[in-house]
Amino acid sequence: MFNTGDYVVHKNDGLCKITEISTLNIPDCDNEKQYYFLTPIDSPNSRIYVAVGSGDSSLRAPISEDEALELIDSFPSLDTLSVENEKQRQNAYSAALIQNDCEQLLRLIKTTSIRKAERVSKGRSATSVDEHFLKSARKALYSELSYVLGIQEDSMPDFIQARFTNAELYAV
Repeated sequence: MFNTGDYVVHKNDGLCKITEISTLNIPDCDNEKQYYFLTPIDSPNSRIYVAVGSGDSSLRAPISEDEALELIDSFPSLDTLSVENEKQRQNAYSAALIQNDCEQLLRLIKTTSIRKAERVSKGRSATSVDEHFLKSARKALYSELSYVLGIQEDSMPDFIQARFTNAELYAV
């Protein structure tokens, strides 16, 4: 169980702060059930409600600084997401995004970044599916990495790139 003031990672909204743990005062709602009231770090006027003890993976504690650096250092050796059928690409990307798992988010970033770079090198633009999921995965992962590493979120791509000397790394 988390406490008021804790930072958590929400599967759809990235890093959030628990501002309250209480019941919802909504008609036809179980007045006995406790909820976490979350405020996304990048959207302080938003509120998210997650049932306490819901048993799903929608909330988790942020990774540690050591785990973050280990994850970043694994980037070159990470496999890209394997998609057999182009028509199933969006489903595969969605599945990776909602797992609320840092490695899957980084794999999604690597996959979409490589695809984007390959398309651009051929004079074509990135697909809207790739662009959407690249942006979503970056938002989810970079908010957490920024918090645990103490680095501005918009500096995360440069920080990650700076850890490698391999010029063939695609933009993250």
